[in-house]
Amino acid sequence: MRATVRGVALAGAALLAVMVAAGVWVWSSGGADTPSAGPPKTLRIITWNICGEAGGERGQSGYCPLRDRPEKKAAKIAALARERDADVITLQEVCGGAPGSHVALLRAALGPGWSVRHAEGARPDGETRCRDGLSGDLGVAVAVRGEIVRARSENALPPDPQGVSEQTLPVLCVRVEGWTYTPCTTHILPGEEPRVREQIAAVRAFVRAQGRPAVLTGDFNRNAGAAQLAPLVSSYAVCPAAGGSGRGAATYHAWDPQERAHRFHALDHIFFDSPQGVRDPLVDCRVGEDLMDTTPNEPGGPGPDGYSDHAPVYADIRTGS
Repeated sequence: MRATVRGVALAGAALLAVMVAAGVWVWSSGGADTPSAGPPKTLRIITWNICGEAGGERGQSGYCPLRDRPEKKAAKIAALARERDADVITLQEVCGGAPGSHVALLRAALGPGWSVRHAEGARPDGETRCRDGLSGDLGVAVAVRGEIVRARSENALPPDPQGVSEQTLPVLCVRVEGWTYTPCTTHILPGEEPRVREQIAAVRAFVRAQGRPAVLTGDFNRNAGAAQLAPLVSSYAVCPAAGGSGRGAATYHAWDPQERAHRFHALDHIFFDSPQGVRDPLVDCRVGEDLMDTTPNEPGGPGPDGYSDHAPVYADIRTGS
């Protein structure tokens, strides 16, 4: 089992891939084409599980909208970044590390001034390669409007005690030139397995080990009030909050074919440290439900009305810079 960090630094038209053994800091040899004017006073964050690697046909449980159109997903993410004037984009279930992957396409779509890193994770069969003709490896990614100077990743999911699953789920953190905050992202295992608590504890310890104020984003596969997330909720402020606050709190939609009913849940969150001297750091917290597919997932049914089964989550945070 290993975690790998792949970097994309925007230096002219060159694409730099950096692969790092788990838990080792690396220096980026390149950065953004346009140097940052300074740390952002308000950090504008987008996190989104784009279900970029999910398989399945319409009507199957693994179905995901536009899974075979990575260029459309990348273009939408870049457009959203411009619309939100974003500083940070974090993605889960994203393919990276190869030409034509989501990460490579996003790097091109974002243009000058952005840096991107990707960390791979394995499916339960132990494979990392994205399926059905998609380029790259499955994992998570962080893009920032600035120069990433160091990146670190490790697998946070303990081994399956039954020895059946070989799945790995990384946590990835990056340091950005001039920023006080460290953006991080992860993907937590669903369900009630005991190792979920171990994974969450490992993620918290990893982020805390960076020694800086952090923004921890991702698909946590449970709402913020779940007991398993208590170590994070007790350590950070969170958007959307446990009570479902935020403009449109549902971040995930599923179709129940037996009950023929829609199921909505708040699974995706942005956890963040409150900077010293800033009383109310959260300026805005909302969910982009209009980008989430909410159609019935049935064979021969209507086409999807969104880009993923998850919605992006947005947070604007005062940094105190």
